[in-house]
Amino acid sequence: MRFPGRLKISGWEQIVPLLRGRGHLIAGFFLTAIGRSVASILVLLMMQWFLSGALDPHSAHRSRLATAVAGRFGETSLLWLTGAGLLGLQLGASLLNYLNVIIQQRLSKAVELGMMEKIIRHLLTLSVPFFDRQSHSDIVQIRGDVTLLRVKITAASSIFMEALLAVGYLIAAVMISSKVALVALVVIPVASIPIYLIALQTLKASHGVRRMGYQISDSVLQILRGIRAIKIFQAEEAQTRVSLAKGEAFFDNIIAQVRAQKLAGVLNESLTGLLIASVILYGGSQVMQGKLSWSGLLTFLFAIRSVFGPINNINGKYVEIQTTVASVQRIENFLRTRPNIADRPDAATLERAPEVIAFDGVSFSYGDKDVLSDVSFSVKAGETIGIVGPSGGGKTTLMGLLVRFYDPTKGAVRFDGRDVRDLKLRDIYDKVALVTQEPFLFSTSALENIRCGRPDATFAEVQDAARAAYIHDGIMALPEGYESEIGTGGRELSGGQKQRITVARALLKNAPILLLDEATSALDSVAEKEVQRAIDKLMIGRTSFVVAHRLSTLRKADRLLVLDAGRCVGFDKHEVLVERCAVYKKLWETQFLNPNGEAGDVSTAPAPSAT
Repeated sequence: MRFPGRLKISGWEQIVPLLRGRGHLIAGFFLTAIGRSVASILVLLMMQWFLSGALDPHSAHRSRLATAVAGRFGETSLLWLTGAGLLGLQLGASLLNYLNVIIQQRLSKAVELGMMEKIIRHLLTLSVPFFDRQSHSDIVQIRGDVTLLRVKITAASSIFMEALLAVGYLIAAVMISSKVALVALVVIPVASIPIYLIALQTLKASHGVRRMGYQISDSVLQILRGIRAIKIFQAEEAQTRVSLAKGEAFFDNIIAQVRAQKLAGVLNESLTGLLIASVILYGGSQVMQGKLSWSGLLTFLFAIRSVFGPINNINGKYVEIQTTVASVQRIENFLRTRPNIADRPDAATLERAPEVIAFDGVSFSYGDKDVLSDVSFSVKAGETIGIVGPSGGGKTTLMGLLVRFYDPTKGAVRFDGRDVRDLKLRDIYDKVALVTQEPFLFSTSALENIRCGRPDATFAEVQDAARAAYIHDGIMALPEGYESEIGTGGRELSGGQKQRITVARALLKNAPILLLDEATSALDSVAEKEVQRAIDKLMIGRTSFVVAHRLSTLRKADRLLVLDAGRCVGFDKHEVLVERCAVYKKLWETQFLNPNGEAGDVSTAPAPSAT
């Protein structure tokens, strides 16, 4: 990944719109920031007032106010007045700072929540091909990128607040001695030059931290997914080396970030020392010449030292903002991503289920790899179509094209003669129910898992669907019945129970088109029979497309579509295909004939793998 060769202040075009409707918070932020700055400056001026006149009744610098107060209430009253004033101002500044920090957090919450909503909504608009080619860890890490927006906001807020303080202290310094203040005004801009160079290095390191961060996450996910293979093939050491190498690169970039940030602090402190030394030399000569009082010099030194506190903080926060640039750019790039599959401007409404579904010379490629080539067939409403063929034949891809997860490279998928690309995606999805090989369950209750396809379904309707899928009793056996949290993995359920919940979900949706993609292939023979019984009920009256590597599950199919190396080599009834299609005949013989050429037990026959 290349990083920009210049510093970035971008990202605000994404943040500012999220602050709409938060005018009262923004106003509160500015008012508390200005109030804190004014209170802090008044503390400094009161100290100057106290040093220049309150301590010495004969001082030529004593103000008329000090003289009047001392004359009426006594000299010690000035001491008490100064102490009370300093205490009040300091408490006021602290309270305003407290309120400002709380407001910052509320603004950060608004931005972070708003950005999360924006990202999730955008993520759900993207097409299946995006998820096929994107690292899942990179997508998940966008959550961390959003969190770094909080760093950006608080750092920018601190820069504003510290800038107000620095300007105020400079004004106070000029009021005390304009000549000595010129020394500070010359030295202060010099401090920004090395900070710029250091921030550039921080920016470079931030890109490395983000890149290596999601690569480490990829390594962990790979271990979680492949732990069985890792154990069997004794690949623990190799996986450890790979993960540690990525971890080392990750922490090297973090160290580079920290080194740059701390070096900025060293330079700032050095410049502070240089400035103070310059002020002492020049200001001391002014005192010796009687042009500046000792109390004025002390107050001036305090003011200049106070100026450099905010300036150091500004420089530090500016460098800190650079650590967020990689994350902000990733968010911006992600939000610029457009779905591969989207409604055309003139997309038509699909009001009813199609009477005829046809593939018209359909070809499809993943990059340079041809998956389907010139596939043509048509299906009437209510038919059950089995899709079979050797591994890698394009069966799952064909299902994806049917519901427009992908668009053909050539040809068209047609509903009643209309290209599905001319129809609204929402209408297509509304007409389809899907049951996949790996049952997907949401992290919510059994009730909501079944109801997700029809959020307005009543509890009774959910129960009816569960009974039809033969899972009602299994759900009722859970600790809280239908309200039981079953989680993403459905840990309290067997594989067959998970799959029957997905069947109940499809039953409740009651869509006219049904896609079954290896719905029973991951189950044992007992669970397969239970799920198949539920699926048989689900298929009644629907146009069904069934991908299965066990031909025994396709005995009730009206016709079978045979794919081999992406081409349709057969589309007919079983009896015809056995006689006329060599690919299907080989699959049939492999599964259902014993070594002597006699028919075997279909329940125990070996099965080829599926796409």
